[in-house]
Amino acid sequence: MKPAPAVVSLHAHDFEGMFRDLHLLAEATGTNATPLERRLRRRIDAVVRETQGARLANVFCLEWLDPPYSSGHWVPEMVEMAGGRDRLARSRRDSRRLSWEEIAAVGPEKLILMPCGFTMARTRRELPVVTRRPEWLELPAVQAGEVYLADGPSYFNGAGPRLVDGLEILAEILHPDRFPRRRRRGWIKIGALHGRENLVRRKRV
Repeated sequence: MKPAPAVVSLHAHDFEGMFRDLHLLAEATGTNATPLERRLRRRIDAVVRETQGARLANVFCLEWLDPPYSSGHWVPEMVEMAGGRDRLARSRRDSRRLSWEEIAAVGPEKLILMPCGFTMARTRRELPVVTRRPEWLELPAVQAGEVYLADGPSYFNGAGPRLVDGLEILAEILHPDRFPRRRRRGWIKIGALHGRENLVRRKRV
């Protein structure tokens, strides 16, 4: 191929890495990334400012269903900025395989399913993989109906400007009293449907 294509390697593991990659791409394409970066940082600052003083939500973000995987790289940072804490996550590192016993031990109050590469429709079809687990019914998030599906491929699984949309989604989920819902296609609440129905079904047996 002539001219030979330029290869730009992107290796972001956190938000600052995402911004560095943004500038690398801008340089490679002869554009200016600064105006976009400023807009994105203003949105980030708005979320962080609004969550100041809020009670930290005990969150678990599930990045794969079977076997279960925790979140990694930029997602733990996003959870913190949105006013939560994921005790099983590893910031700036790969996600890792977990046991359901480990998940149950931290007792998440909010559970967010964002499997890598799955649309929300695909995740919903695959839900029995996790809802049939006996540990599932004991999770505080399930018992309280605080279970959510998020669009992982669009907002969480890859490093790019849409991570800021993902941050706003997390803020809406974790602190609905402070963030009116705007990202209506980016997430749904399923806890009242799957969690409580399964719990009732088990008690009747």
